[in-house]
Amino acid sequence: MYLLSSPTVAVLASTFLVPFSLAANIDITVGANAKLTFVPESVTASVGDTLTFSFFPRNHAVVQSNFANPCQPLSGGFFSGFQPLAAGPGPQKFVVTVEDENPIWVYCPQTTGSHCQNGMAMVVNEAPPPSPNTLEAYKALAARTNVSTVPPAVTGGVFVSGNATSTSPSGSTPSATGTPNAGIGSSTNLPFTGAASNTGTAFLVTALVAAGMGLGLTGMW
Repeated sequence: MYLLSSPTVAVLASTFLVPFSLAANIDITVGANAKLTFVPESVTASVGDTLTFSFFPRNHAVVQSNFANPCQPLSGGFFSGFQPLAAGPGPQKFVVTVEDENPIWVYCPQTTGSHCQNGMAMVVNEAPPPSPNTLEAYKALAARTNVSTVPPAVTGGVFVSGNATSTSPSGSTPSATGTPNAGIGSSTNLPFTGAASNTGTAFLVTALVAAGMGLGLTGMW
Protein backbone atom coordinates (compact mmCIF):
# COMPACT_ATOMS: atom_id res chain seq x y z
CA MET A 1 0.00 0.00 0.00
CA TYR A 2 1.23 3.49 -0.82
CA LEU A 3 0.05 7.05 -1.23
CA LEU A 4 -0.43 8.49 -4.74
CA SER A 5 0.92 12.02 -4.92
CA SER A 6 -0.78 14.78 -6.92
CA PRO A 7 1.86 14.67 -9.71
CA THR A 8 1.33 10.92 -10.06
CA VAL A 9 -2.41 11.41 -10.31
CA ALA A 10 -1.91 14.09 -12.96
CA VAL A 11 0.31 11.81 -15.01
CA LEU A 12 -2.19 8.98 -14.83
CA ALA A 13 -5.03 11.25 -15.83
CA SER A 14 -3.19 12.75 -18.81
CA THR A 15 -2.05 9.33 -20.00
CA PHE A 16 -5.29 7.38 -19.72
CA LEU A 17 -8.26 9.69 -19.29
CA VAL A 18 -7.63 12.58 -21.68
CA PRO A 19 -7.06 10.57 -24.90
CA PHE A 20 -10.41 8.83 -24.49
CA SER A 21 -12.24 12.07 -23.82
CA LEU A 22 -10.76 13.95 -26.79
CA ALA A 23 -10.92 11.35 -29.59
CA ALA A 24 -13.90 11.64 -31.92
CA ASN A 25 -15.41 9.39 -34.55
CA ILE A 26 -16.37 10.58 -38.04
CA ASP A 27 -18.98 8.53 -39.92
CA ILE A 28 -18.61 8.42 -43.70
CA THR A 29 -20.98 6.69 -46.12
CA VAL A 30 -19.62 5.07 -49.27
CA GLY A 31 -21.97 4.94 -52.26
CA ALA A 32 -25.19 5.79 -50.39
CA ASN A 33 -28.35 6.50 -52.42
CA ALA A 34 -26.82 4.74 -55.45
CA LYS A 35 -24.41 7.64 -56.00
CA LEU A 36 -20.67 7.59 -56.63
CA THR A 37 -19.95 9.71 -53.58
CA PHE A 38 -18.48 9.76 -50.11
CA VAL A 39 -20.67 11.65 -47.63
CA PRO A 40 -19.22 13.84 -46.34
CA GLU A 41 -16.48 14.12 -48.94
CA SER A 42 -14.33 16.55 -46.96
CA VAL A 43 -13.79 16.24 -43.20
CA THR A 44 -11.44 17.59 -40.56
CA ALA A 45 -9.92 15.11 -38.10
CA SER A 46 -7.47 15.35 -35.21
CA VAL A 47 -4.83 12.84 -34.16
CA GLY A 48 -6.53 9.86 -32.53
CA ASP A 49 -9.89 10.40 -34.24
CA THR A 50 -11.41 7.52 -36.18
CA LEU A 51 -12.88 7.45 -39.67
CA THR A 52 -15.70 4.90 -39.93
CA PHE A 53 -16.71 3.92 -43.47
CA SER A 54 -20.18 2.41 -44.01
CA PHE A 55 -20.74 0.71 -47.37
CA PHE A 56 -23.74 0.71 -49.70
CA PRO A 57 -24.55 -1.15 -52.95
CA ARG A 58 -23.38 -2.24 -55.19
CA ASN A 59 -19.67 -2.89 -54.74
CA HIS A 60 -17.35 -0.24 -53.35
CA ALA A 61 -14.04 -0.02 -51.47
CA VAL A 62 -11.87 2.69 -49.95
CA VAL A 63 -8.19 3.16 -50.77
CA GLN A 64 -5.73 5.72 -49.43
CA SER A 65 -3.98 7.69 -52.16
CA ASN A 66 -1.97 10.90 -52.46
CA PHE A 67 -2.68 14.11 -54.32
CA ALA A 68 -0.05 13.64 -57.03
CA ASN A 69 -1.24 10.16 -57.98
CA PRO A 70 -5.04 10.01 -57.96
CA CYS A 71 -6.72 6.62 -58.32
CA GLN A 72 -3.45 4.94 -57.32
CA PRO A 73 -2.82 3.41 -53.88
CA LEU A 74 -0.37 4.98 -51.47
CA SER A 75 2.37 2.57 -50.46
CA GLY A 76 1.63 1.61 -46.87
CA GLY A 77 -1.83 3.20 -46.98
CA PHE A 78 -5.16 1.61 -46.09
CA PHE A 79 -7.48 -0.53 -48.25
CA SER A 80 -10.82 -1.94 -47.14
CA GLY A 81 -11.29 -4.53 -49.86
CA PHE A 82 -14.47 -4.59 -51.96
CA GLN A 83 -17.81 -4.84 -50.18
CA PRO A 84 -20.39 -6.38 -52.58
CA LEU A 85 -23.89 -5.66 -51.28
CA ALA A 86 -27.48 -6.07 -52.41
CA ALA A 87 -28.69 -3.60 -49.79
CA GLY A 88 -27.08 -1.14 -47.46
CA PRO A 89 -25.59 -0.24 -45.18
CA GLY A 90 -23.49 -3.39 -45.06
CA PRO A 91 -23.09 -5.56 -41.96
CA GLN A 92 -19.55 -4.37 -41.28
CA LYS A 93 -17.76 -1.04 -41.23
CA PHE A 94 -14.13 -0.22 -41.92
CA VAL A 95 -12.42 1.90 -39.26
CA VAL A 96 -9.19 3.85 -39.68
CA THR A 97 -7.43 5.78 -36.91
CA VAL A 98 -5.90 9.14 -37.82
CA GLU A 99 -2.23 9.43 -36.82
CA ASP A 100 -1.43 12.95 -37.99
CA GLU A 101 -3.19 16.00 -39.40
CA ASN A 102 -1.75 15.89 -42.92
CA PRO A 103 -4.21 15.49 -45.81
CA ILE A 104 -5.50 11.96 -46.43
CA TRP A 105 -6.81 11.33 -49.95
CA VAL A 106 -9.26 8.48 -50.50
CA TYR A 107 -10.84 6.97 -53.61
CA CYS A 108 -13.01 4.04 -54.66
CA PRO A 109 -11.04 1.67 -56.93
CA GLN A 110 -14.06 0.07 -58.64
CA THR A 111 -13.17 -0.11 -62.35
CA THR A 112 -16.67 -1.04 -63.52
CA GLY A 113 -18.11 2.40 -64.06
CA SER A 114 -14.73 4.07 -63.40
CA HIS A 115 -15.71 5.27 -59.94
CA CYS A 116 -12.55 7.25 -59.16
CA GLN A 117 -12.45 8.86 -62.60
CA ASN A 118 -16.09 9.89 -62.13
CA GLY A 119 -15.39 11.74 -58.92
CA MET A 120 -15.73 9.13 -56.17
CA ALA A 121 -13.04 10.57 -53.92
CA MET A 122 -12.73 12.40 -50.63
CA VAL A 123 -10.18 14.15 -48.45
CA VAL A 124 -9.42 14.35 -44.75
CA ASN A 125 -7.77 17.57 -43.56
CA GLU A 126 -7.69 19.41 -46.88
CA ALA A 127 -5.00 22.08 -46.89
CA PRO A 128 -6.40 25.61 -46.54
CA PRO A 129 -6.04 28.28 -49.26
CA PRO A 130 -3.88 29.24 -51.02
CA SER A 131 -2.85 25.59 -51.41
CA PRO A 132 -3.76 24.30 -54.88
CA ASN A 133 -4.22 20.77 -53.49
CA THR A 134 -8.00 20.86 -53.25
CA LEU A 135 -10.50 18.05 -53.57
CA GLU A 136 -11.81 19.52 -56.82
CA ALA A 137 -8.26 19.57 -58.19
CA TYR A 138 -7.78 15.94 -57.14
CA LYS A 139 -10.99 14.96 -58.93
CA ALA A 140 -9.90 16.84 -62.05
CA LEU A 141 -6.60 14.94 -62.08
CA ALA A 142 -8.45 11.66 -61.47
CA ALA A 143 -10.73 12.28 -64.45
CA ARG A 144 -7.66 12.32 -66.70
CA THR A 145 -6.35 8.94 -65.50
CA ASN A 146 -6.97 5.78 -67.50
CA VAL A 147 -7.63 3.23 -64.78
CA SER A 148 -7.79 2.77 -61.02
CA THR A 149 -5.38 0.43 -59.28
CA VAL A 150 -6.64 -2.07 -56.71
CA PRO A 151 -4.19 -2.93 -53.89
CA PRO A 152 -3.32 -6.63 -53.51
CA ALA A 153 -4.59 -7.08 -49.94
CA VAL A 154 -6.81 -5.52 -47.30
CA THR A 155 -4.75 -3.48 -44.84
CA GLY A 156 -4.50 -0.41 -42.64
CA GLY A 157 -7.77 -0.53 -40.68
CA VAL A 158 -10.12 -2.78 -38.73
CA PHE A 159 -13.61 -4.07 -39.42
CA VAL A 160 -16.35 -3.62 -36.86
CA SER A 161 -19.84 -5.05 -36.95
CA GLY A 162 -22.77 -2.81 -37.69
CA ASN A 163 -23.37 -2.28 -33.96
CA ALA A 164 -19.60 -1.99 -33.28
CA THR A 165 -19.60 -4.86 -30.80
CA SER A 166 -16.78 -6.87 -32.37
CA THR A 167 -13.57 -6.24 -34.26
CA SER A 168 -11.22 -8.16 -36.49
CA PRO A 169 -7.86 -7.03 -37.89
CA SER A 170 -8.03 -6.27 -41.60
CA GLY A 171 -4.41 -6.92 -42.46
CA SER A 172 -0.90 -7.53 -41.25
CA THR A 173 0.58 -4.09 -41.97
CA PRO A 174 0.72 -2.29 -38.60
CA SER A 175 0.71 1.31 -39.85
CA ALA A 176 0.82 3.68 -42.80
CA THR A 177 2.98 6.78 -42.47
CA GLY A 178 2.35 9.96 -44.42
CA THR A 179 4.72 12.62 -45.73
CA PRO A 180 3.62 16.22 -45.04
CA ASN A 181 5.39 17.67 -48.10
CA ALA A 182 3.54 15.25 -50.34
CA GLY A 183 0.19 16.05 -48.78
CA ILE A 184 -0.25 12.51 -47.46
CA GLY A 185 -1.95 11.44 -44.26
CA SER A 186 -1.47 8.26 -42.29
CA SER A 187 -3.44 5.59 -40.48
CA THR A 188 -2.98 2.58 -38.21
CA ASN A 189 -4.63 -0.83 -37.93
CA LEU A 190 -4.47 -1.18 -34.17
CA PRO A 191 -7.72 -2.77 -32.93
CA PHE A 192 -10.63 -0.37 -32.40
CA THR A 193 -11.39 -0.55 -28.70
CA GLY A 194 -14.15 2.02 -28.19
CA ALA A 195 -14.54 3.78 -24.86
CA ALA A 196 -12.41 3.36 -21.76
CA SER A 197 -13.66 0.97 -19.13
CA ASN A 198 -15.98 2.52 -16.57
CA THR A 199 -13.92 1.13 -13.71
CA GLY A 200 -10.62 2.64 -14.88
CA THR A 201 -12.18 5.98 -15.71
CA ALA A 202 -14.00 6.17 -12.39
CA PHE A 203 -10.76 5.47 -10.53
CA LEU A 204 -8.91 8.23 -12.35
CA VAL A 205 -11.71 10.73 -11.83
CA THR A 206 -11.73 9.87 -8.14
CA ALA A 207 -7.97 10.36 -8.04
CA LEU A 208 -8.25 13.75 -9.68
CA VAL A 209 -10.91 14.90 -7.23
CA ALA A 210 -8.88 13.67 -4.28
CA ALA A 211 -5.77 15.43 -5.52
CA GLY A 212 -7.65 18.67 -6.09
CA MET A 213 -8.91 18.61 -2.52
CA GLY A 214 -5.40 18.17 -1.19
CA LEU A 215 -6.16 14.63 -0.07
CA GLY A 216 -4.17 11.47 -0.54
CA LEU A 217 -5.46 8.37 -2.29
CA THR A 218 -4.45 5.09 -0.77
CA GLY A 219 -4.93 1.84 -2.67
CA MET A 220 -3.71 -1.69 -3.12
CA TRP A 221 -1.42 -2.21 -6.15
